[in-house]
Amino acid sequence: MNDFRRIAFGYTSAEAERSRDPGLLTEGYIDFKAASEEVVDGKKFLFLGYKGAGKSSIAERARLTLADSHSHFVKLISLADFPFTPFSKIVRGDAEPETKYPTAWSWILLIYLLESLATDEAVAHHDMVALQDTISAFRQMGLSPVAEIGSIVRTSAKNNFKLALPGKLAEYSWSGSEVRPASEIPDFVESLKELISGVRSDSKHILIVDGLDDILTSREIQYKSLSALVFEVGRLNLSFERQNVPAKIVLLCRTDLFERIPGANKNKIRHDSAVELDWYHDPRDPDQSRLVQIANLRTTRSLGPRVKLFEDFFPSSIDSREVRLSLLDMTRHTPRDFLRLLSHIQEFAVEGKLSAAAIKSGMREYSIKYFLPEIQDELSGYVTPEEISRIVSAFARLRKRDFRLSDLISLTTNSVKPLSAEKTYDIVEALFQCSAVGNIQHRPGGTTHYTFKYRNRHSSFNENEDIMLHRGLWKALNIM
Repeated sequence: MNDFRRIAFGYTSAEAERSRDPGLLTEGYIDFKAASEEVVDGKKFLFLGYKGAGKSSIAERARLTLADSHSHFVKLISLADFPFTPFSKIVRGDAEPETKYPTAWSWILLIYLLESLATDEAVAHHDMVALQDTISAFRQMGLSPVAEIGSIVRTSAKNNFKLALPGKLAEYSWSGSEVRPASEIPDFVESLKELISGVRSDSKHILIVDGLDDILTSREIQYKSLSALVFEVGRLNLSFERQNVPAKIVLLCRTDLFERIPGANKNKIRHDSAVELDWYHDPRDPDQSRLVQIANLRTTRSLGPRVKLFEDFFPSSIDSREVRLSLLDMTRHTPRDFLRLLSHIQEFAVEGKLSAAAIKSGMREYSIKYFLPEIQDELSGYVTPEEISRIVSAFARLRKRDFRLSDLISLTTNSVKPLSAEKTYDIVEALFQCSAVGNIQHRPGGTTHYTFKYRNRHSSFNENEDIMLHRGLWKALNIM
């Protein structure tokens, strides 16, 4: 008999899937909006999605499927633990960040691109000596071959850092074997761009910048830096395209982080150059949900094509609700949420069909061990761990699924370790952005409308409306 416990629903991280069970990223993968194809062959470079939407899966799948390709060179650059303070010192002088930061990003990204080009035997250039000497120069400066972006940043930002420039670079305003001060990095970056514009190859070089899910902060320097990254990647890609350079830089970015960064042309980039990984589908038609489809696909991969996940293992309903609707309501409609829920239900499964009690026990474990910690992680950086603990405690003491903001403020401001009304508002607004809470609208005729960010990315928190905790939090907060 088929066993629900044998289904490989996957791991929390795409990195773990690629390492431990790479077939999850090939046979058990839905290429939502043809994102994997767009990375390699498309013009769009910005891939937006909330945490758990599958951004890193795109990167890991590209690395996996193109690992043995002789015509594609893929390099993953992680910004996890990125040193923003040293980054701000790479380009010296008193210029505004809007001028300095794009140059600093080009400096870093072009180092990676040059190292990738160095491994391509098909590369051609009208001045190969200049190209090879430039690659050698970065190696002599201790910046390449590169392994970790933080080392490039810290080395470049040192007070005693010098530009060592051996070889023939006369056409690009550099000549002879000489040492230049770090203050001339902007001039060198422009020369690098001109040099790289002459690169030709039958291969393609793809740099994928990931790790922005780990950047959670309210520091202005970080938002300005990330804004410069988005716009500079756009400029570099446009330059590569116009000059037929066989290269592309891909940026994987959290939707909420992108919406927080400054910039007057964000909407233009979003429309022209972004793929949005929005998995939400009206749950009243669960057969069309891609989350249900990816769960079915991974069931087929594990147990064979004759096995049907919900028909063979689940009851048709639970507490008088269609079972797939009940499961989807426990998530924010991301692959990670839905597959983690199924994995937690596996912990209570026995051979044969699942009982309602086993499903509910799995939901409870998911709420306690995955959903609440995931929400707490998303708040990190915006508020302190102590403030997160206090707001969670306030929700538990409130003992309500829905409430007014004034009810919550009354608790937080009058507790032993109080939070101000302003701080409580800020935290609840952040919770709305990560879909941990939503708004309730009571409409004429007795109808009720629920607004959650995962359903409509354009929605905004309204402090004057009732607030509802996401269903995935109820069990963790002991709310019935």
